[in-house]
Order: sequence, then C-alpha cells, then structure tokens
Amino acid sequence: MLRASTGRNIRTENINITLGQLNDDFAGRIGSADYDPTKLIHIHRRNRAYVWNGDMQDSLLDSAIRGYYIPPIICTSSIRDGVERREVMEGGNRITTIRRILNDEVRELTPAERRLVDTHPITVVVMQNLTPKETRVMFRRLNKCVKVTDGQLYAMSEEDSPLVREAISLLDDSDYPLRELITECFFDTRQKDKPSRRNLENAVAMISGALYGPQYITSSFSRQEEHVEAQDPIDRERIVTILTQVFGVFREADSRVKPPSKCIKKSQFNIGRYLGAILYDVLMNQDDPEAIDRVHRKWVQYLFKVRSNVLYASEAIVVPGAQNINTDRLKRVSVKVQTYLTSNRIMTKDELSLVHHVDHAHREDDSSDSDDEYETSSENDEEDA
Repeated sequence: MLRASTGRNIRTENINITLGQLNDDFAGRIGSADYDPTKLIHIHRRNRAYVWNGDMQDSLLDSAIRGYYIPPIICTSSIRDGVERREVMEGGNRITTIRRILNDEVRELTPAERRLVDTHPITVVVMQNLTPKETRVMFRRLNKCVKVTDGQLYAMSEEDSPLVREAISLLDDSDYPLRELITECFFDTRQKDKPSRRNLENAVAMISGALYGPQYITSSFSRQEEHVEAQDPIDRERIVTILTQVFGVFREADSRVKPPSKCIKKSQFNIGRYLGAILYDVLMNQDDPEAIDRVHRKWVQYLFKVRSNVLYASEAIVVPGAQNINTDRLKRVSVKVQTYLTSNRIMTKDELSLVHHVDHAHREDDSSDSDDEYETSSENDEEDA
C-alpha cells in the first residue's frame, strides 16, 4: 500500500483469476463488434490502438497452452454511478489478444487447448484511490519503455481538465464556433485524430496560447501541466476571437492560391509550422487593430509566395537550431519572414541569434525545453492530421 501526500490511501489489490474469467469481465475494445460497456474491465482511452502482430499473438497462445507465466493486467478502479469500472493501464494488447485467442481469431483451438487457455491463471492488479494526476504518473512509469506522446497524456486528462475538454470540443464538436473555418482552411478534424493524438496536441497549444500568452504556444505536456490541472472557466469568446484572426490568414491565402495538395493543407494544422508563428504575431499585437491588419497582410503575402514557389520563400520560415518551440524561436520566425518580405533576403544564423522575445519573464522555462518536442511539420504529422 502506498500513502499519498494528501493522506489518502492508494490501495493495490492483486486478484488471481483465470484467462477465461478475465475474458468474461472484459468489455472489449470500443468499436469492436462484441464491445459491451456494461462489463467490468475496459481499455483506458489513453491506450494506443492494438498493435500486436501474428507472431506475438501466437507466442501468448503458446504460453497459455504450455502453462508459462503471463504478466499481469494492471488497472485503475473507479466508481461511476455506483458501479465499479476498471481501466487497463498496462496490458491492453495482452488482454485484447486473450479475447482474440478465445474467439478463435488467432487460430481455431482444439477442445483440449481451449480448456488449457480458459483455466490458465493470471493476476489482475487493481489500484484504487488514484487522482487523475497520479493516474498519469503511473501510466508513464508503467510504460517507461514505450513512447507516450503529449497528445496521449492530454487525452488522459479529458475528464478533469477544462482546457483539454475545450481542445477536444474545438476538434470534434459540430457546433463549435470555429468548425466551418477549421474545415475550410485545414480539414474536417472531427474524429480524425490518430492514436498519437497529434491533433489534440496542436489544439491544446493553440487554445492555451490564445488564453495564457505566447509562452504557452507549445504542445509540451510538461509546460502545459499547470493549465491542464487548473479548474478555471475557459474564455471561449477570447479563443474564438484570436483564432478567427489566425485562421483568417489561411482563408485569404486560399482565395489567392490554393495549397498544392490536401496533404499539405492538412499539415498546416500544426503549431510548429505557420500556425504557431502567426498566433504569436497576433498575440503580440492584440491591442492594436492596425498592427493586426499588418500581421494579416504579412502572412497572407508570405503564404502566397510559398505556394507560388517563389525563390527562398520556404527557407524564410526555417530557424536553425533545436526544433523545440519557445517564444524566442517564434520571434525569430516572425522577424525572418518579415525580413524576407521587405528586403528579399534570408537572415543569417548570427543575425537570428540576436533576436529575442521582448518579454523575458519566461525565458528560463523556454530554454529548458527538451529537443524531443519537435513541432515542425513532417510526414508523420501529415499522417496524424
């Protein structure tokens, strides 16, 4: 038993059952034909898609038949409407494979094999009284050898984070005020996110930047965690006002020159490319309508040149160095693009090194970002879009 700092008891129970009993309690994966929401054990929403290949499934079947040890299924437990619900934190592919084996989807079992599989012992570890934050910590520790994206961490916070719920609404709600503009300028984001939840990362970055300032134009969960945990009401009116200004740049650019492909159009929904820098410029000039107009014209002109394949246009947004996003980097992108448009030249690395964000209050946080936060457009980003 672990004691939380709040004085609560985090209770851990080891339950010894059989694979057959485990399968009987398993709800199945959402979207599968046999999914039963009334069952006890569920795959947590943060878990990735089922990825085990045939050899891995055959190996688990062979272990069950031979009586080899099968690692436990680790769950959290909560009470919803007076009913216990267990959610798998580690072992999602394993429990899904057990279902597939007993459904004869790996291969048809003989009666003798079915008895061996059905009666094979397994332990279910159930953790109770975890807060949402403790659940995220446990998930990261249990899956320390598996890459967990920031988007997946945000998805874990949906139930208790107004910020994340707002980001999901921006992506998925048909009546969200920006729905038509998002679809027109990028793509229909509704229910289109990949298991990595890359779209959610970008939505959180845009909303957090609009609400809390340019230092929060980032997909990094560690930098957003303070606002993820906060329970303050979300100012949707401010979000819509600022993002309408940002997205309007793409709308006008589209009226002049369309993106060369749907794939490129989708990839623009990425704060590491144009979106982050445009949002930065909008936020830095928010109190000056004339300056906002200049920002709008600047970026429409720039996108026009990029889409028209004007010489050096694509290079003007590239800033050398680590690709983590911070306010200094966003400022350098803004200045480099402006210099290209006004002087028709590309700033040097030495020139860019002298450019810094005017508000240095968050510089220490900015410089500490990990290089893992590579938020510029890539082939994988386009797939996730």
